Amino acid sequence: MTGRFCTIIGGAAIGTLLFATAAMAEPRTQTRSFDGPRASGMESRTIDRQAGTASRDRLVTRRSDGATASSRFDRSRSDGSVTRSLEQTGFAGRTRSAATTRTLTETGSVLSGTATGRGGETYAIAGERVRTDNGYSASRAVTNSAGEVVSSRYASLVRENGTATRTVETTGPQRRPRLRD
Repeated sequence: MTGRFCTIIGGAAIGTLLFATAAMAEPRTQTRSFDGPRASGMESRTIDRQAGTASRDRLVTRRSDGATASSRFDRSRSDGSVTRSLEQTGFAGRTRSAATTRTLTETGSVLSGTATGRGGETYAIAGERVRTDNGYSASRAVTNSAGEVVSSRYASLVRENGTATRTVETTGPQRRPRLRD
């Protein structure tokens, strides 16, 4: 009887695994809405794990004058890289955007991309992460169209003799369009 019981349980586990695998392959969309005293809006998220993509759309309407603000975020993964893009339009109709690609290397990753501010100014984004035997280092720089670095960040972690030392150095404003979801 024990063998038969194990066969039934094993068959159920395989069926559950096949169902879960099929369910994970399907793109999943979630839509939420809100209705508050000052604004109303909706958000839609779609995740397709098999294709390696995710997207989010938001639309908010201000009650006082009917003005709208929106944002769109997209992420796609492929072998060895992740591409993210974000576009936001405020209630005044001004738009800002950013797009980056992070590519894996043997010792970490390299980041490259562009951004456009609400006033139309353009920026280049560059950075890298490097793993070492005893820690890591990471850097990022935002450069304007005149070639001037307007913002930068360098961080490192070194582990020695049972202690970890972290260093962070920044220049310029550190605020930027959020690219993570």
